[in-house]
Amino acid sequence: TSFHDETPRTSTAAKTGQGSEQVSPAGSGTNKAGKPKSILEEHGILMGKVIGSGNYAKVKIGYSEEYGKRVAIKIISKVKAPAEYTQKFLPREIEAVKGLHHDNLITFYQSIETSHRVYLIMQLAENGTLLDYVRDKKYLDEAQSRKLFQQLISAVEYIHSKGVVHRDIKCENLLLDENYNLKLIDFGFARKDTRTSDQQVILSKTFCGSYAYASPEILKGVAYDPFQSDIWACGVVCYAMIFGRLPYDGSNVHVLLKRINSSLVFPKVPTASSECKHLILHILAPLKMRYNIAQIKEDPWMKMS
Repeated sequence: TSFHDETPRTSTAAKTGQGSEQVSPAGSGTNKAGKPKSILEEHGILMGKVIGSGNYAKVKIGYSEEYGKRVAIKIISKVKAPAEYTQKFLPREIEAVKGLHHDNLITFYQSIETSHRVYLIMQLAENGTLLDYVRDKKYLDEAQSRKLFQQLISAVEYIHSKGVVHRDIKCENLLLDENYNLKLIDFGFARKDTRTSDQQVILSKTFCGSYAYASPEILKGVAYDPFQSDIWACGVVCYAMIFGRLPYDGSNVHVLLKRINSSLVFPKVPTASSECKHLILHILAPLKMRYNIAQIKEDPWMKMS
């Protein structure tokens, strides 16, 4: 399977809209060009070039005077975005990220809303997506893959401990900062209300994300444990880093389900250690046999140096 951008089943959080909107409250003053200040300028944020775009959102580099550094500005067009996204998934994303603080999550600074747009101001990850990085390198060696996978598992363990499931883990939603540390982004499909009062997992019925990262239980269309499906998606990311391709082709769901139910095939090139393959096989496994996060952390491959 070639390594390519996945087409999501439902539109994901950061994929695009219009440029900045000139909103000038009465008495707000002017900018250096003598024009009325935009809503972002009112908040001390200067906007730069586009670094990512999609169907109804775009991401631009900006500079925050308050934080004294460059930031990422995600601009969502209310006009172009589906009502379900603006009314359900976007508020859920903002609510989820506000309460999360971890070295391997993008830091959320603030949200600004106008009649036509929502602006999310976030930490800038200088080195782009893991998808583009792996494409550029063809594949990553085991040492670097292990470091990034350890960081991903740390982030997922943290959000799960807070009762949050991501439901859209994929290489496009993993960014690299200036030191090539991993940052999990895009909580548009995240859920917080994941357990009952007696701590039983509430099964998900919304099928989010991309087919190639979807667990067998999602593909079967049954209610699924979102914690376990996040772990499956992490296994797909690990495979993608090591082999420079996805383990399963997401273009046809029926073919995909058939292949997932047969044994996983590893490419001959690049080669991978038996320990690495052992771990991947235990993550990309049927639900009852799938490793949990504690087992992943204790796996021999994770402890190799």
